[in-house]
Amino acid sequence: MAIFHLDFKIVKRSEGRSSVAKAAYHARCRITDERTGDTYDYSRRADLYGHFILAPVNAPQHIVKDSTALWNEVESVERQNNGQTARYFDVAIPAELNNDDKKKLVLEYCQKNFVDKGMIADIAFHDLDSDNPHAHVMLTLKTIEPEGFGKKERSWNDRKISVLWRESWSAMANSYLAAAGSSERIDHRSLQAQHEEAIEKAAVALDNEEKALWLAKATETNRPAMKRIHSAKWRSKAAQEQRATEQAVRDAAKQEAVEVYKTFSELDLEIVVDVRSFTITHLAEPEEIVLPKIRSGSSAIEPQRPELVAPAPHTRMRGVKSYRDKSKVSKVIAGKKPSVRISDSGTNTILKTSTSQNPNRASRSAPERVKRKQAIPRQDNIFKRFTAILVDFIRGKFIWAKTEKKKVDIISKEHDKRIAENYVFDEVLGHPVPIAEYEKRAKFNQDDYKPTSDEIRRFPSRPKKEQPESDYRMDLIPHASKDKAPRMRPQGYRK
Repeated sequence: MAIFHLDFKIVKRSEGRSSVAKAAYHARCRITDERTGDTYDYSRRADLYGHFILAPVNAPQHIVKDSTALWNEVESVERQNNGQTARYFDVAIPAELNNDDKKKLVLEYCQKNFVDKGMIADIAFHDLDSDNPHAHVMLTLKTIEPEGFGKKERSWNDRKISVLWRESWSAMANSYLAAAGSSERIDHRSLQAQHEEAIEKAAVALDNEEKALWLAKATETNRPAMKRIHSAKWRSKAAQEQRATEQAVRDAAKQEAVEVYKTFSELDLEIVVDVRSFTITHLAEPEEIVLPKIRSGSSAIEPQRPELVAPAPHTRMRGVKSYRDKSKVSKVIAGKKPSVRISDSGTNTILKTSTSQNPNRASRSAPERVKRKQAIPRQDNIFKRFTAILVDFIRGKFIWAKTEKKKVDIISKEHDKRIAENYVFDEVLGHPVPIAEYEKRAKFNQDDYKPTSDEIRRFPSRPKKEQPESDYRMDLIPHASKDKAPRMRPQGYRK
């Protein structure tokens, strides 16, 4: 079966990876990393079905001659220890194609999407004859010039371009499948996105054939996606059981889609389809609405009410049809389409729109004149709130300002009481001070105040210490002067 798998990743030195090691694994060969001296050998594996290197026309030949020269050159030009060296992906090739078409499809895809933009693509094909044919592709991150590699092209890292690459692969693979005569198709979008699109397309479909196709698509994609199994665990019993279960769910969804297509494509045109529940309801059959004929000789025209006439008891009733339950019948009985008639001595006449003008028709069908109600001005909530605020303001300021008792501010009253209990106004400082501090200052200012032992201990006198000797002392000797007073001068002083 044809499946879609295409995932892009980056070789990062920060994760301990090397593009040389990745290239050796893909090409199933032996390569030595000249930067680190490590050797990677995968030449014993025998699942390689082809190896190609696609490069732009201006790429030097000594770089693209083989994988060893290419990726050693990539590793040498990358100078950062945590740099990125390559982009790689593995793609699942449709098993419905032959080996030549498989290789041609991958090569054409890489040439169109990568090489033409300036990248070098190293392509290796694996397991083309098995149920899991795939290809490994490594891409360079830097632009290539005749002198060698240039700077990295940051636009290639955009996530939007990766979506275009995935879409391009599905389009090219489907074209190859159609050319090979296979009905299988792949889609790069998730199953949920495909299911939602099919529901929307079915809701606006114009004919039953188109509606049936989209409903079948919605049924087929209404299932969980198949989980990927690593190649190392593919042969395990648990992996085989998991894949068999997922395959059974997929086959059941495809079979149900076939039943949906058969059911909806064979329906009549006059149906109503509920695409959410996949049920079909036929349009209601017509009902008759009979209007009594108005007498022309009456002085006043009385309004007539229509009378509902039920369908005949032998009328065939239609219900709801479902492809899941063939015996399902709707509980709602459908009637006939309404048609308007006027009774004339037991004879009903169908009302139809006529091109000719009838003067008497306007007078008969003119409605009775109704007195016009007086318009009431509309008040928005904002206007109501503003009016209420304005009335309260005027009432408080002007109307009842003198007669209304003044409200007592409880918070201010409690605050004043607390100030009066705990503070005393100090005339010297000019502001209130705590009572404890005021009493302490008054006690200290008394003439007979004597400090306590605690206060003396807290405020000791400055100790009397002798002045330290100078650090710049000199040996001085007395000498005589004109006033016969001895002076001290250092030894060896010249007069």
